[in-house]
Amino acid sequence: MGNVSLNIAEMEANAKKLLDHGNFEGAKKIFDQILENNPDNLFALDKTGVIFARKGILDDAEQYFRKVLGIDPRYKTALNNLGNVLLQKGKIDQAKNCYLKAIEIDENYAQAYHNLAVAYKKEGDIASYIRNLKKSARLEKHELGKKIVRWLRKI
Repeated sequence: MGNVSLNIAEMEANAKKLLDHGNFEGAKKIFDQILENNPDNLFALDKTGVIFARKGILDDAEQYFRKVLGIDPRYKTALNNLGNVLLQKGKIDQAKNCYLKAIEIDENYAQAYHNLAVAYKKEGDIASYIRNLKKSARLEKHELGKKIVRWLRKI
């Protein structure tokens, strides 16, 4: 086992940073270490699915997202990520259902609205595409404003 002195939260943060910078192998190595000790770690399972999705290994990605949802059906990022995989596989209705479930869990989930918009666009439903894209943009703008306020309070 790797460096045991790192706690899980630190390991998750380090792996997420590697993932965000495109170092899929480094991130996966850390997520694998987390999953060795805690096979039901939702964050590590979800992000491992993201790694497979970004590498185009959609069946494996789907399995990881479904495992997360088998443990916690309300894990909104896994719903959103599963929707993305299903959309890539051309399963638009199933993808939309995932996004709608994620929005049901968190009505302010901007990314799910954005992805729902993309699904509607693929179907040719431009009115629904525009409505959901605008909703996503409003939510992202609102979230950015909240982040700026939190940052300003720190200084």
